[in-house]
Amino acid sequence: MNNPMDDMPFLLQLDPRDIFYTIIGVALLGLTLQPALSQYRFTNFPLFYIVIGIGLALIGLPALDPLDGGLSAMVIEHASELIVIISLAGAGLAIDTKESWRNWQASFRLLLVSMPLTILAVFLLAFYLVGMPWASAMLLAAALAPTDPVLARSIQVGPPGKKETPMQVALTAEAGLNDGLAFPFVYLAITAATLGFAGSGFPDWGWSWLGYDFFYRVVAGWLIGYGCGHVISRIVFSRFGDARQGAWNSIIVVLAATLIAYGVAESFDAYGFLSVFASARAGRANSRGTDGESYEKYIHHGADQLESILLALLLLWFGMFVGAGALDSIGWAEIALAVLIVLIIRPASGLLSLIGYSCENLERIKVAFFGIRGMGTVFYIAYAQNHADFDGIETVWRVAAATILLSIVLHGFAANFVLDDGEEDEEHPHKADDPDEAPASRDALDGKRPSDGVAAARP
Repeated sequence: MNNPMDDMPFLLQLDPRDIFYTIIGVALLGLTLQPALSQYRFTNFPLFYIVIGIGLALIGLPALDPLDGGLSAMVIEHASELIVIISLAGAGLAIDTKESWRNWQASFRLLLVSMPLTILAVFLLAFYLVGMPWASAMLLAAALAPTDPVLARSIQVGPPGKKETPMQVALTAEAGLNDGLAFPFVYLAITAATLGFAGSGFPDWGWSWLGYDFFYRVVAGWLIGYGCGHVISRIVFSRFGDARQGAWNSIIVVLAATLIAYGVAESFDAYGFLSVFASARAGRANSRGTDGESYEKYIHHGADQLESILLALLLLWFGMFVGAGALDSIGWAEIALAVLIVLIIRPASGLLSLIGYSCENLERIKVAFFGIRGMGTVFYIAYAQNHADFDGIETVWRVAAATILLSIVLHGFAANFVLDDGEEDEEHPHKADDPDEAPASRDALDGKRPSDGVAAARP
């Protein structure tokens, strides 16, 4: 008698767990090819992983769907949360340019002008063009307003000590800081979905939102993060710290510092994203101009590797989410909104924010154009969904998924053609200019002590 399983395709006979282990292993192996393949202009690694994810969904492998709520939404929220905070730590460590109004003026202009204009424009279009409820329209606007610190890595500054252009500094600092302005509007959407409006005009809870969610959580997030970073960096650079002991634990150090800054800030109801970035900036401030500055390269490399691993997994999930039907019910108005966000709203608001700023026209256009959307948006929507009931949350996910996908395709390829050769060299922080400057982890794999760059930090 024939076994019915014999007539089934081979893949469907396998345990899905075994398939996922194999796929994840192949995905991580693919990351090792990125430095060699990124020299070709038609390489778009995020899109490559998304296409694979779509293929996995089409052959019937199950995918986490945030619309199912419960455990699926929680896993997506915390996975995207983790990659964002790791990315923010890396961004804070990477910027050599000291923070000040003069040095970071372009970033502050983007934060104070471009982001509020983007939030307003997306909210109005979502409300009037797409017909979304007030709270859902605000959630979509807040989630899509920030430049993503994860997927924008290809246009940001390289490792500490590398040459950085004003455009890269502007976009990296913006990505590091913009969560402090976006998160209050996520809370505005959550509060509106939970409490609604009492009467006409400014709601009763408006002043509480303004004072607590908008002011206290931003200020407290930065102060707590900077304090944590100062204390942690003192420990790391002490005689007992990793910087003085050969940098064997750089990945552990960056993960520990990130989680401490995030956890302490969240314990005080402050914004953990902003705290992580501030913590990394405090560490750079303590090492700048000292022998310990070389250690920051190893810390940044650890953050970069952790981020790459998480990004590969999340991009596979996002592709499976899209392939499983996330965009099946999308309408023309929703597609139009996604196109407007990427091609019109962000570039126009970015250019307006840079009026009067002294920089070459081409640099101004680049800064305005490369407002990449990605994993931060996924976190904001999943977080809000897990904290309030939103009418039309399906539409929020559809528009967000379409916008992220369009951004990955357009910005991913555009970066390869728009950036000049000097900027392209900075895209790959894991590439060493000199074999002697290879990351500590490579020496560890060879059973050797880390390179002399860290040993020089010893007293």
